[in-house]
Amino acid sequence: MSALFPWSAVLGQERLKLALLLCAIDPAIGGVLVRGPRGVAKTTLARAFAELLPGSFVELPLGATEERVTGTLDLGKVLQQGEVQFSPGLLARAHQGVLYVDEVNLLPDALVDLLLDAAASGSNVVERDGVSHAHPARFVLMGTMNPDEGELRPQFVDRFGLSVTADGALPPAERAQIVLRRLEFEQSPQRFAERFAAEQRVLRERCAQARERVAELGFAGPGLARVAELCHAARVEGVRADLAMLRAARAHAAWHQRSTIEVADVEAVAELALAHRRRVPEPPAAPRGSAGSASSAGSSSSAASSSSAASSRSAGSGAAPAGGSASGERGVLPPVPVPARPVSVPSSWTRAVAQRGSAGSQRLVASGARRLRRHGTRSVPGSIDWFGTLLRNPRPSVQELRRRRRNVPAQRLWLILLDCSGSMLRSGALALAKGVAAALTAQAAAAGARVALISFAGATADARLGAAPREVERALAALGGGGGTPLRSALEQALAVCRSPSHRERTLEKRALLLTDGRTRERVADLSASWRQLSLRVVDCERGPLRLGHARQLAAVLGAEYAHVDSLLDPSA
Repeated sequence: MSALFPWSAVLGQERLKLALLLCAIDPAIGGVLVRGPRGVAKTTLARAFAELLPGSFVELPLGATEERVTGTLDLGKVLQQGEVQFSPGLLARAHQGVLYVDEVNLLPDALVDLLLDAAASGSNVVERDGVSHAHPARFVLMGTMNPDEGELRPQFVDRFGLSVTADGALPPAERAQIVLRRLEFEQSPQRFAERFAAEQRVLRERCAQARERVAELGFAGPGLARVAELCHAARVEGVRADLAMLRAARAHAAWHQRSTIEVADVEAVAELALAHRRRVPEPPAAPRGSAGSASSAGSSSSAASSSSAASSRSAGSGAAPAGGSASGERGVLPPVPVPARPVSVPSSWTRAVAQRGSAGSQRLVASGARRLRRHGTRSVPGSIDWFGTLLRNPRPSVQELRRRRRNVPAQRLWLILLDCSGSMLRSGALALAKGVAAALTAQAAAAGARVALISFAGATADARLGAAPREVERALAALGGGGGTPLRSALEQALAVCRSPSHRERTLEKRALLLTDGRTRERVADLSASWRQLSLRVVDCERGPLRLGHARQLAAVLGAEYAHVDSLLDPSA
């Protein structure tokens, strides 16, 4: 077996190391979600991390079927001996080790739901095709993703215990040292591993001792009150953040051989539990006189702060500051509030299509996955159709096995193009347009769709791509307005998003909503051929007694559906 790059030889990524060590001590924390670009040692750390655990490293491919993950009938036994016997899947192989999912945001929702259920319960139960089997499945789930390729749905993000943004910006000296170590490893893997063998042995022993010690630690103490205070101040939904933070703080205390959970333990892990759940930008200051955090992986308070800032930048995807967007001339004006009068969009705009599956069908698959497994329902897509197979041939060969048709669910990408120009601001239309955009974002989130916001005013268009719906809502609230109407730039940027590699999937349905009063001097007729291939709806936001009808003309030029913003106002309000 070839040598692995040792954990002790990995430079940097101290917050990620800390998160993984905490989950190794207590897998009940719920796994680690890692955001960040490629080439920052995410996979290297995951493989090296498995060496510190009793189990093995198991990588789940994006194209895996549910049967391969959970396990199913042993086909050889059935066909050759007529015996019904369970064949373990990836969850069984990952027991007491690491289950690694690269690009977890591209994994089908049903499999994400399945993995998170197993990670939280520590067991896997399969009841179908004549098999009734349960086995332990306690593993550290590590999912990595590049936010530029699309976000993981919010309900799944929240179920990861900890979250880290991997740092891709390294100082020159550290970069040089990383490259040198990698070259040394490639030249002689065995000799390089021997160089760090002593450090690896100490690390494994310390992990094992912490795992034994963590069960003896209670949760009561000064740390518990600090957890409640931080989660309340961050306005997180539910108590998952409290549970993950308290378990992580207990693991941190066990790592440092403490007998109780101290405030310092909570401070060391707080951002790991809150980064993907926080609904306010900054955590509260630590109580006066409390000790600062000191993580075993070499992290410090300043490192945690920088990691928090990096996480906020990544999650916000360029959200504007409170004073308005920095694009064009909008930054000189304060944010425009959404209207007090209720605004809504018809449910038909975001309703799922039925033919090939959709984001709505994804939701049905995800919510029904446990019922399919636990109640023995035989309609799991991709599973073997034993009734159909045996009806054709009582003694089938492997080649004659029939599988149920797999319904590949389609996802939907919503592009919201928001006109923040001076004419929209002066007429009060911008506030209504923001209300429509917020309503569509909420509906899209409920349907599991992706959302990209492109606001335009002044000289340029400002895109926030792959942002979570909650972050889009924050960006909308922060937008100001003023200046000209660079409509052409916005339309071209939206087309570029649709043609980008991360949005070329055959099953990705693309829709766009253009909120504008149409008052622009730019010509866009030459873009009509491209836009007629997409589903575009223009919402006319022109207000006041003098209406020029430019938005209606624009919709006709681009071959788009047309609606006026007045039709979206609640008449009873």
